[in-house]
Formats: sequence, C-alpha cells, structure tokens
Amino acid sequence: MSAVVISPERLSEVRRLATTLADRVLDAQIAGRPVPADQAGALAKAAGLLHDYGVDWPPLLTQALHGLVPDADAAAVEPEPELALPNADLDGLSRFFAGFRKGAPKS
Repeated sequence: MSAVVISPERLSEVRRLATTLADRVLDAQIAGRPVPADQAGALAKAAGLLHDYGVDWPPLLTQALHGLVPDADAAAVEPEPELALPNADLDGLSRFFAGFRKGAPKS
C-alpha cells in the first residue's frame, strides 16, 4: 500500500480549519464552557496531520491544545476539581501531545 500524499492546497485548508476550530475552543475555554470531545479530537487529529507533513501549526492551535491537556506538573501539585472534557480520554490526549510539547513546529 502506498502512502497518501496530500496537496499543499489541502494542507493549507486543514491549517485554516484548525485555526477556526481552535478559535472556537479558546472562546469556550475563556468563557468557562465545556469543549466537546469531538472538537478536542478534531484538533488532535489536525495537529497530528500537520506535524506528519511538516506544516507549521497555527499559533491558536498550539494555545488551544495546551488548554485542553492538563499540565502534568501542575496537576500533581493542584488537581483540577472539574475538567472541561468529561467524556474525553485525557490520559490518551496527554500521551499524544507529550511528544509535541517539546517538538511542535513553530509558525
């Protein structure tokens, strides 16, 4: 099976849509509203796809992802009483983003 090649135009569209969704997620976080698990998952998938193709992440995407995944150091000191994603696999998201925290592409 051959690897799928995505055109630069489609990657640009993924980047644009990820920025739009990240803006919505950040708005919900600022307003104290829960972020739907499907939106968090979509951001994670977009981040993974952009990373795989070497495309710089939009700054809003990085900011939204950091807001979705609790900081392990901060959680060890002071656990959050209520998480914004009650149905999300936060452990899975934390493991997924662990590799990106130090090596995320800069835009």
